[in-house]
Amino acid sequence: MADFSDPASVWQAVLGRLQMEMPREHFNTFLRPCVGHSWHDGDLASGTGPALVVAASSSFAVSWLELPLHLAMAREALTRTLGREAGIQYRAMPSVAASDDSAEEVDRVRVQSITAAPARRTRAPVPDGYDLGRNTSAASEYDWDTVNAVTCNPRYTFENFVVGESNQLAYHAANVVADAGRGSVDGESSSGYNPLFIYAGPGMGKTHLLHAIGNRALEQSRSVLYVTSEQFTNEFVSAIHRRAMREFRDRYRGLDLLLMDDVQFLAGKEQTQESLFHTFNDLHQAGAQIVLTSDRAPHTIAPLEERLRSRFQWGLLADIQPPSLEMRRAILRAWAAAQRANAPDAILDLIAQRVNRNVRQLQGAFNRVMAMAQLMNAPLTPESVAEQLDGIAGPDPRADITPEMVLDAVARHYSVSTEQILGRGRTATVAQARQVVMYLLAVELGMPPTAVGRFLSGRNHSTALHGVERIRAAVAGDERLRQSVNSIKGALLEEA
Repeated sequence: MADFSDPASVWQAVLGRLQMEMPREHFNTFLRPCVGHSWHDGDLASGTGPALVVAASSSFAVSWLELPLHLAMAREALTRTLGREAGIQYRAMPSVAASDDSAEEVDRVRVQSITAAPARRTRAPVPDGYDLGRNTSAASEYDWDTVNAVTCNPRYTFENFVVGESNQLAYHAANVVADAGRGSVDGESSSGYNPLFIYAGPGMGKTHLLHAIGNRALEQSRSVLYVTSEQFTNEFVSAIHRRAMREFRDRYRGLDLLLMDDVQFLAGKEQTQESLFHTFNDLHQAGAQIVLTSDRAPHTIAPLEERLRSRFQWGLLADIQPPSLEMRRAILRAWAAAQRANAPDAILDLIAQRVNRNVRQLQGAFNRVMAMAQLMNAPLTPESVAEQLDGIAGPDPRADITPEMVLDAVARHYSVSTEQILGRGRTATVAQARQVVMYLLAVELGMPPTAVGRFLSGRNHSTALHGVERIRAAVAGDERLRQSVNSIKGALLEEA
């Protein structure tokens, strides 16, 4: 049994715990060479309690070890080892830091820390006057019930989600995930889609589907947590400040189903990404289901750690496109029927034609028109509805997109020149880029095949038609191509 009055022995026990929680490459590079050096009477960093002074191999290692997440994990491991809160001070001492020869001792103490029962933990004195009595640390007092939890909205269900060509993949995948139980402990959920990553622009129904999944799963008495990425970040930071990382991990890693909204806001938050990385791994390995939403595909979220990006793409990527005119009409009719609103089809068609960006804006327009009709106690007419829509439905941004803009956007995306696309080259990249231009000109700008061919250096209409149909068929089954097309469309809308 290690001597817990000896700083070197204490640190070896801490390493035994951290080796189970840290990525191997990080542990071996930064933590394994460290040596417990001495005890300090007070924690200079926080001003509370004694601190274990740890010798690190370099000042660079110290800067990494003192990052909030890494420092919090080490402090928690030390607290669990001692049975009482204590601080850690890292100091660059290359001549003291251990070599890889210490690995056997780390592994030996790791086995001890796993097999020793908490009730039998050694509680020998550390610095003089240090009370090893009842733990009164902030972590033990932290009450997760005080966290501003976001619950699933019962109004969002599968039954009131209007399905069409633009969202049917996401809808059906969400149903499979919602009805699937917990998988076996082999890294796979029983749905086969783990994670399910739904991406679309704002107001397309991502959050609706996320809540619908949660509500269905709650009916099955599954353990469900819905959070936004912002809430996850806030809870993570709060846990660090309160030294409650164990409670934070327990809150997330005992779930059957984790629903996280708007993960694009994790971009640039390196420590939050690392925490999500470990949470993701634990849930995935336990067979728990993970569902994520974003306003863009994983490969376009930046800056995002590559290891997290790759995990986002392990399961199924399902995108939601802007609703077509027919789908907007169906959505409006469903709303009118649900509210028993007296709205003639001609009026609903007018709203569907004028409001074409997303479902959220469509709902706002519908609510405004219905409210004004009730307040004014007047029948709906095309003239009155058009007047109400003037303040909501701006001009279609696609009206400002020119063929030249499409050509430039596709060339940038594929890293080729516009001259190559307009030319006669037939390399795979150039040929696909050229056909994507044909597709976007025809589908997004409504240009006839003859005009498309004329724009592309006088190609005939049959060549243009072939290119359009080839991309149209390919995007249905080629996820990477679909992401490329959606990314180009998004860039064009931002530019317009």
